[in-house]
Amino acid sequence: MAAVIATFLATTGIMAAATAWAGPPGQMQDGSPTPARQTEVPAANTKTPEPGSDWPCVQRKIDTLTSAQIWDGPPVEEIKNWRDDKEIAELVSYVISRRIEMDAVEEAIKNYAEKVPEAERDKKLTLLFAGVLHETNVVRSSVVNGIETFQRRQRARAKRLEEQGKELAALHDRAAKGEKISQEIDTLQNHYDWNARVFKERQDNLPLACEIPVLIEQRAFAVARAIRSHMNE
Repeated sequence: MAAVIATFLATTGIMAAATAWAGPPGQMQDGSPTPARQTEVPAANTKTPEPGSDWPCVQRKIDTLTSAQIWDGPPVEEIKNWRDDKEIAELVSYVISRRIEMDAVEEAIKNYAEKVPEAERDKKLTLLFAGVLHETNVVRSSVVNGIETFQRRQRARAKRLEEQGKELAALHDRAAKGEKISQEIDTLQNHYDWNARVFKERQDNLPLACEIPVLIEQRAFAVARAIRSHMNE
């Protein structure tokens, strides 16, 4: 799964998210193409998208995670100075990376919390969570934008397939009337079949892609819980 999702992230132009997260990715509103052979082009999702929406997932789209959604500590949206603390900034990068197992994340947070004087601990850990939330939203927004870019490209591919299907049908009509255009038909059919295969292969990755924002949210919640476990209030 990790390889499939990394490939999805790369092909949708969000390599930064693929690098940072390093882990695991509609019904089209266009009409179905009319193929000359029995080449099925699937719908982009079993869910009908909202009109004008590029979001193809059955999961509800959440643009930005808030602190209230994933922890019961103080709100942190207005805290912007967490990067001023070099140790916290480095720890943020470490704990949000999917390359790091949660056991190691919890241990790193525990070690940090234990060396901070108790009088400063809640403040420092709140700063840590502020950084985690901010960086999680940066990565997650890249993924969400990538999914929507992917959907727009799939919609364009479906439209091209529809047009090619109509062209093939017209060519077959001409051939049925006696025109010698078999080579032209074969060439267009090969293009159609290739485009349909690419469409299907990429569409098959969409359910995985739609899980990525959910997995990111789950990771953020687990990190938040680990941070809160070392706070007094």
